Amino acid sequence: MRYALDHVVVVVGSLAGATVDFRAAGFTVTPGGRHDAMQTENALVVFEDGSYLELLAACDGEMRDSLRELSATSRWAEHLHSASAVARRFLPSLAGPDGVADWALRTSHLDRLADESRHRGYALTGPVAAGREQPDGEQLEWRMLFPAERWLPFVLSDRTPVERRIPADPAARRHANGATGIACVQVRAPGLVSAAMGYVDHFDARLTPRHSGGADVAFEDVRVRLLEGEPAGACGVVIAGVEALPVGVALLEVAPEP
Repeated sequence: MRYALDHVVVVVGSLAGATVDFRAAGFTVTPGGRHDAMQTENALVVFEDGSYLELLAACDGEMRDSLRELSATSRWAEHLHSASAVARRFLPSLAGPDGVADWALRTSHLDRLADESRHRGYALTGPVAAGREQPDGEQLEWRMLFPAERWLPFVLSDRTPVERRIPADPAARRHANGATGIACVQVRAPGLVSAAMGYVDHFDARLTPRHSGGADVAFEDVRVRLLEGEPAGACGVVIAGVEALPVGVALLEVAPEP
């Protein structure tokens, strides 16, 4: 089964403000649109191989403030339980701090992946339908599969042509700062050994322990750095081809390759 790194989610407080910051840092930012499953909007920083950073923001700043307040109460678990599958995955990210918060793989065999994962005893939700409206009014559609463990990526498959969702125009994938792609996604997991073996089981990944702690995971053209800790999930992204990034971008856990 083939996979490609689709995108890394970077939650931001203001989409307009983040667009200004990333453009000032030398990135080409492409407008995205508004999602149908949640009150969110996005913009894309697309790289040569078609992977991208998704700058994701709540359409209404008050909604995000309310989520943060709710997440600190005893009602939060009940709220998530009653929410849609898409909301259950993304609401904790929106209720958290700005920065890298999630990531996704892309495959053309989503149903097969779902069947095989369930057969091996893994808990997951989906595939579920989702989409967003482009600035020109076109409706994009895809399906997503959500594993129960947040240290695993969610996986998607496009129903409309992928080049409509991810711009193929070379100008949209060229960056003044020299950025060429996503070198590595950093992911936290509360149990490093079990998480590492989960990647082996799901994706036939190769593992390399790190002397400083954690492990490097590789499969297909995807590179992951697993770190011990909580909260579980994506917590950083390393960009190839960039020598330095301004503080406003670096604070979102977007870093140049060493």
